[in-house]
Amino acid sequence: MTPSSSSCKKKYKGVRMRSWGSWVSEIRAPNQKTRIWLGSYSTPEAAARAYDAALLCLKGSSASLNFPNTSLDYIPDTIMSPKSIQRVAAAAAANS
Repeated sequence: MTPSSSSCKKKYKGVRMRSWGSWVSEIRAPNQKTRIWLGSYSTPEAAARAYDAALLCLKGSSASLNFPNTSLDYIPDTIMSPKSIQRVAAAAAANS
């Protein structure tokens, strides 16, 4: 692992680098032991945007984001299913 990838790995919450180089993101559902898989991405920034979108879905405007200036368009009016959260996260990463 190069020093730059090591520093990126610690830069974003909810993001880690796989041994083969892809970046993955997952989030723990509140008050549960389960995690919601958010996907594999080519950049740490895309994985972090997916995490931020999922966190907004789960915690709303009180979420502590990797990118604090993220649009609040992801905040749902109702509780979302894990599959719905995954779709929102994938869309956010694709738009990064």
